[in-house]
Amino acid sequence: MKCEKCGKNEATMYYKETINGVTREMHLCPECAQKENLGGTFENAFQSMNHFWSDPFHSFLGGGFGSLWNDMLGTAAPTSTLLGTERKCPTCGMTESELRQTGRVGCPDCYSTFADILNPYVRKLHGADRHIGTAPAAPEQPQADPVEALRAQLKAAVESEDYEQAARLRDEIRRMEGEQK
Repeated sequence: MKCEKCGKNEATMYYKETINGVTREMHLCPECAQKENLGGTFENAFQSMNHFWSDPFHSFLGGGFGSLWNDMLGTAAPTSTLLGTERKCPTCGMTESELRQTGRVGCPDCYSTFADILNPYVRKLHGADRHIGTAPAAPEQPQADPVEALRAQLKAAVESEDYEQAARLRDEIRRMEGEQK
């Protein structure tokens, strides 16, 4: 899609603004977006996006979940550093203090290395500390008709010539069929 302002360059940015119910939409190239400035909204938006992507975990949690972040990871130094031995991920080498400072893990193994720190936080944020998945549950199997099961038992009892058991099963089938009506 071409830039709606200059018509020359490829539009890589989409701008949408709603003021007093009036919506304004534009597809712009980076140069026109910078020239347009729109009262600083583009510049401010891109700066805040840059800040977000450079530190998404901290920015996200510091903005909306700041107290949760501070409660879970804390701002104080980990006790292990006070004792002189700091826990470190065996795969990527990330330390506990780096995790607390950046709010990011270095690799998948960090989740198990720092599970005692991360799991309560993940549980509060997502409702579980393990990925449950989005696959639908298996459909319920239709329950077998109890009368049919008794009929199969009756047939087996007759074949094995256990006529007393067959008579009990016959009576039970009649009772159940009478209840169903």
